[in-house]
Amino acid sequence: MEHRRRPPRGGGGDRERHDRPQKSLKDISVTVWLTPQNASFSYRNGFLYVTHDQKEQRAFLCRQFPFELQWEFISVLDDEQGEIGIIRRVSDFEGEAGELLCRELQRRYYAPVIRCIKQIKERYGFSYWKVTTDEGDVSFTLHDTFRSIVHAEEKRLVILDVDGNRFEIPNVDGLDRKSYKKIELYL
Repeated sequence: MEHRRRPPRGGGGDRERHDRPQKSLKDISVTVWLTPQNASFSYRNGFLYVTHDQKEQRAFLCRQFPFELQWEFISVLDDEQGEIGIIRRVSDFEGEAGELLCRELQRRYYAPVIRCIKQIKERYGFSYWKVTTDEGDVSFTLHDTFRSIVHAEEKRLVILDVDGNRFEIPNVDGLDRKSYKKIELYL
């Protein structure tokens, strides 16, 4: 029988992370607001960068309220998913910086708009969809269809497929009659 040594109590696994300074609860709870006065954004080699506190680093944008407030309360994360700060409104950034932020959010939250639902088949807890989007004809699969359709606003739906892709119906009432009949069961 092989004996394995346990790590000492109070210390974890292979090595503790000493490369990153420990933050107190006070440091973590402070919200850093990124504004045009204290932050700038640039795009290099296909990546978004932020300069804040005289430090330039890769930036990843994450909507805090992805369905309700698409262009407000945008979290800016570093490459270790630590929060650099929050953008209150994208519209606060004018010119090239504002365009960069909009383009990056549209890329990250890309969702083709469904114009017509051709077919929905259910089998063993999955539903198989054939639709026409503003990008062309698409087929995708949903697991647990009722949970995969998010009511983002009163008439707007966001559909999340098994591969993590998003599709959007901006106004469910705007669908043609046949398409509406196919999706009506899930509303």
